[in-house]
Amino acid sequence: MKKITIILLTIFAHTTIVGQDGSLQAELPVVKTSKAFKQMQKLVGKWKGTMIYDGKTINVETEYKVIANGSAITQILIEDGLEMLTIFNDRNGTLGATHFCVLGNQPALVLSKSTKTSLSFDFDPICGLKAGKDKFFRKHKITYDPEKPNVMIQTGEVIDKDRTILKSRTELKRVR
Repeated sequence: MKKITIILLTIFAHTTIVGQDGSLQAELPVVKTSKAFKQMQKLVGKWKGTMIYDGKTINVETEYKVIANGSAITQILIEDGLEMLTIFNDRNGTLGATHFCVLGNQPALVLSKSTKTSLSFDFDPICGLKAGKDKFFRKHKITYDPEKPNVMIQTGEVIDKDRTILKSRTELKRVR
């Protein structure tokens, strides 16, 4: 029994390190991310604003957070009290997203264009949703000015089952 305990402690000691705060942490690999992912990291924080969608004004709160050893960014989005989650991560070197929507589905998006001031995402059919059959979020654009890091505009599109396109525009200000 003593030998097993020594072996287990030795294995444990070789697979953990002590963090600066004294806590034990597993040895973590260095995560390499794309340029677009690094741009998204600048959005980390809490934001509030309003969205114009289908002619209605909706209160919006959102929070971006880096998780999973720097390999993913979560966005918790609350539109008029309804909560959604989007997870942004690199897929084979390209930034993509999965949006867990109040419509009850999970459209996938992939970066289609990036500039110094914007990131544009288009629908990725890998998720199995189909235009003309499903209603889903299909386009997302984040626009910001590096000179004004506490202001952001997001636009998006939802395609309805009859292929009607519903557009949204959200103006946000960083609150923390």
